[in-house]
Amino acid sequence: MSDSDINKTAIIDPEDPNLISEKLSAVNNKVRFSILEILRDNQKYNQAQSKDPLYSREINSILLNNYNIEITPQMLGQHIKKLKDAGLVNEVEIKKEVPNKVGKRGVKAYVLKEDAFEDLFLEINFLSDELFTFFDLYKSNQKFHEDENCVLTVFNGVDKGKTFKVRKDETVLIGRKASFSQGDLASFSILLDNSYDTVSNVSKPHLKLFYKDDGWYIIDGSSSNGTFIGDIEVQKGRPTKLRPNSFLKLSRGNGGAVIYCSF
Repeated sequence: MSDSDINKTAIIDPEDPNLISEKLSAVNNKVRFSILEILRDNQKYNQAQSKDPLYSREINSILLNNYNIEITPQMLGQHIKKLKDAGLVNEVEIKKEVPNKVGKRGVKAYVLKEDAFEDLFLEINFLSDELFTFFDLYKSNQKFHEDENCVLTVFNGVDKGKTFKVRKDETVLIGRKASFSQGDLASFSILLDNSYDTVSNVSKPHLKLFYKDDGWYIIDGSSSNGTFIGDIEVQKGRPTKLRPNSFLKLSRGNGGAVIYCSF
């Protein structure tokens, strides 16, 4: 992994500022998460073998050899600073023999704070209720499966938990209902609550879902804020084939809708 890849290793969606606290933000990166694992494992070994804490050159070597992560010393310093600022890592001064130097030298080494992982657990614990809700929604979605239908379940907002079954011979339009009611439109429209205010009005549908030949497809015709599969934006006006168990984001962030699409 090179320096240019670092911004692609987020574990949690960085677009959601309400979800990412300072500690979660610090570990929301594969490199920093790996550094914490390295320090944890070293401290376990430390206690048994009376070894020294690790300094930056040693950490970099382990990242390369054990994790296949290659970064510059400068980049490593930035990652460690992020972990220090979040209160997860402490810096200590030790005497160490270093390459190309005679005798032991004073170097900065790094250790996990004693309560680092306990603090993280407390911060992510608030997510557990939401995770259990997601599991319940997933199980509810699966109950609607029969034949080769596509099942859509809304995963966020006012309409969370609403499930729709789409047959192969149907083309469904999805959008915010605005001033329309279901009776005003054909049965092939899925109306989302107006609280999804960044989803396009159903009169100019945000999304079209249909089946043809070899699978299920979506088309974002002219939405104002885009449609995303994961973090990849769907190209407007072109059919995009779905993979089973896809999460569709109609717009991103506040006011958007997340729809789980399974078949």
